[in-house]
Amino acid sequence: MKKEKFLTIYAVFDEETQRKLNKIQQEIEAKYPAGSQTRGIPFHISLGSFPVEEKAALIGRIGKWIEELKPFSIELEGLGHFDNQLLYVKPNLNAELEALHQIFEGNYSDGYPWVPHVTLYSQEKKIIQELLEEYEAIKLDAKIVGLQMGEFFPTKIILTATF
Repeated sequence: MKKEKFLTIYAVFDEETQRKLNKIQQEIEAKYPAGSQTRGIPFHISLGSFPVEEKAALIGRIGKWIEELKPFSIELEGLGHFDNQLLYVKPNLNAELEALHQIFEGNYSDGYPWVPHVTLYSQEKKIIQELLEEYEAIKLDAKIVGLQMGEFFPTKIILTATF
């Protein structure tokens, strides 16, 4: 059950990965009407969501871990979807991503289990099905280089920390 306002901690990619993902998203949007995915934040992998009242504690947790974390590579391979409405690229889970998730695990916003993903596009089911077929062979080498904390909705970036 989605709460009105919540915080999310997410892992962000380096500039090269951001450019690659942005290029794919622009290709999609050139063929299909603009999607309804969240704008104004970088491509990322959400790690956990929390009540807004935990803001200070989360900033402290990020501060505690940021010096110990190191950038790491991850493969983004294949597509997935949520209810044929949201298209995402799947990260291949590795030890570094799983460890990062364990530090910031939380599921306040929707109650569903964690599904690591990088949102590309949100649109009607027919278009998502076409995109699943068209981009099924997607494969990118990516690099995680930091964390962000954002507030949703409305969308607002609160903190950015690089490893």
